[in-house]
Amino acid sequence: MKFRIGDLVRFVDEPIEGHITSMQANNIVGVTDETGFEIPVPMDKITLVFGNMRRADDELDQHAAPLTPHRFIEKGILLAISGDHKDGLAKLHIINETSYELLVSVSEATANKVKGLFSNKIPPHDSIQFYTGNFANVGKWPTFRFQIIRHSSSLQELTNPINREQRVRPVDLTNPKVLHEILDEKIWSYELDKIEEDLGLDKLKAHFIPHRPNKK
Repeated sequence: MKFRIGDLVRFVDEPIEGHITSMQANNIVGVTDETGFEIPVPMDKITLVFGNMRRADDELDQHAAPLTPHRFIEKGILLAISGDHKDGLAKLHIINETSYELLVSVSEATANKVKGLFSNKIPPHDSIQFYTGNFANVGKWPTFRFQIIRHSSSLQELTNPINREQRVRPVDLTNPKVLHEILDEKIWSYELDKIEEDLGLDKLKAHFIPHRPNKK
């Protein structure tokens, strides 16, 4: 079977799909998957995905421009709260907008001790529910401690694990909710991978202590 650049193909021996982005020697093609990583594979180890079939007399275009790989999304890990006050039940989710696979542990933090509540993997561009609570008792919800490792099979910049505590405050749930396409419902959210600014002692002094002219 002849292939052309841009074809959507599936690996015969592995659960991988992608587009052909290069034609190489010895009947090898480069297939770029959803992570943006190009994988060299023999032509006899791939097959066209149904709906991408061409006529038998369709010629291979060796000069077609390669597809631009999907952009790798590095940021967008959210703590999301869904539900309505009138219904009483709140659902807490972790949303992964990134291209990383996440390994997540959520604990209840009390003083210097923690108690595990949830652990799981979250695929790229997916979400998972980890907690339910009552809107009437938001002030009694635990302080959540999130420990998150970001994993990718493609070459990316080194990232440190996320180690963060987050408490849901009742006042935060008075803000308008925003529709999120992954959950397909309106949510309140906190950015778990947001880099917190380190003010430092000098910046705190500059912020809180007014500058007064020296007395002569």
